Amino acid sequence: MSLLTDRVAMITGGGRGIGEASARRLAEYGAKVILADMDLEAAQRVADSINAEGGDARALEFNVAEFDAIPAKVAKARELFGRIDILVNVAGITGSTPIDAITLDSWDRMMDIDLKSMFFVTQAVFAIMKEQRYGKLVHMSSLAALRGGRSSDASYACAKAGILNLSKCFALSGAPYHITSNAICPGNILTPMGRTLSWSKVDPKTYIPMGRYGTAEDVANAVLFYASDLSDYITGDFMNVNGGLYM
Repeated sequence: MSLLTDRVAMITGGGRGIGEASARRLAEYGAKVILADMDLEAAQRVADSINAEGGDARALEFNVAEFDAIPAKVAKARELFGRIDILVNVAGITGSTPIDAITLDSWDRMMDIDLKSMFFVTQAVFAIMKEQRYGKLVHMSSLAALRGGRSSDASYACAKAGILNLSKCFALSGAPYHITSNAICPGNILTPMGRTLSWSKVDPKTYIPMGRYGTAEDVANAVLFYASDLSDYITGDFMNVNGGLYM
């Protein structure tokens, strides 16, 4: 379990769901973890649990949609352990508004939180990784990026598609500095957010080849691979985690 020994990982949205599961998995394999979440109480709960199990975790209040504060927040994250080796971008929202009911405000909110914030958080961490000449960037996209919004709406699908290209742009810029950038496209994952969507009420055996919904831990395993040196020669790529729902 020493795959990530001496590595420092920052996980946005680390207080619950896929972010929490990813933080726990990385800590299990030796990483020091920073739980960056706008809900400091939730992040602290996860950090306390990881520390009680012998890990090393810190909670950091971080609202990714407060754009002007991002550089200072990332600098504060760096101060916690002296470096940032791994960034896992999980923080985001979803939506299920019909396409003819999406408003300018709702569109902008989705883009701000799910795409714009991810770019500027990554940009701030990228500067640190360039100094280190090492880094692992992992971005949470979605199945909706590949096949359009089905249970989620068009603004969500478009933002998540943008993440795939964002990841490739950082992969191109980061390669000379030994920085990799990859994305993950989860399918129907039973997180607290997933349970609010219409698909969660349907028997998965009726349409998912593997016959079950995914778990946050399923996604965290993909995060572990991209965050570790096992993926050193993989960049600008994305991984599907969907039980065969999309092939």
